[in-house]
Amino acid sequence: MTRILIVYGTTDGHTAKIAHVLAEDLRALRCCVDLVDAAGTMRGPSPEGYDGVIVAASVHIGDYQRAVMRWVRLHAAALNGIPTAFLSVCLAVLEQSAKTRQEVVDIMERFFSRSGWRPPIAQPIAGAVTYTRYGWLKRVMMKRIVGKAGGSTDTTRDHEYTDWNDLRDFARAFTTRITAAEPAVTGGMIRGTPAAQL
Repeated sequence: MTRILIVYGTTDGHTAKIAHVLAEDLRALRCCVDLVDAAGTMRGPSPEGYDGVIVAASVHIGDYQRAVMRWVRLHAAALNGIPTAFLSVCLAVLEQSAKTRQEVVDIMERFFSRSGWRPPIAQPIAGAVTYTRYGWLKRVMMKRIVGKAGGSTDTTRDHEYTDWNDLRDFARAFTTRITAAEPAVTGGMIRGTPAAQL
């Protein structure tokens, strides 16, 4: 049975939801999945012994959760030797402008450069805006940011933008890559297939 580790970082809880749904999608594909909140432990589990690893983190003020960075830095060498993927959860992907999409790519690139990890798959994914959980100031700031991105500015309720069907397709594609990668995996390529976004 294919063994997959999912490590995630979450601030307002939506990336945790994404990680849990992804774990269920992978289990439905007959994978054995371990799910770990990077903030819940200083070291976390080692990637060794897993057939693949998925890391999910959300963007806040141009960066990801520190706990995710710590875990990735600690295990970068092992991560670079197996099939991996990174899910960047952010609302900026709602914007269709090339400039905004490039900013998302730049945020991911800084993370990879600082962590020493180069995942073959790096995919932005839309998150959620949880207005009802925010304090007054954060609600005002998020309303402006989300409005600019084309999302809802109705602060009386929360809004999810994650495409759950896309996440299910991602799970299928990732398990297919793991199967195709066995046993040979080289940095940035899986069996001669250039590293690319799904």
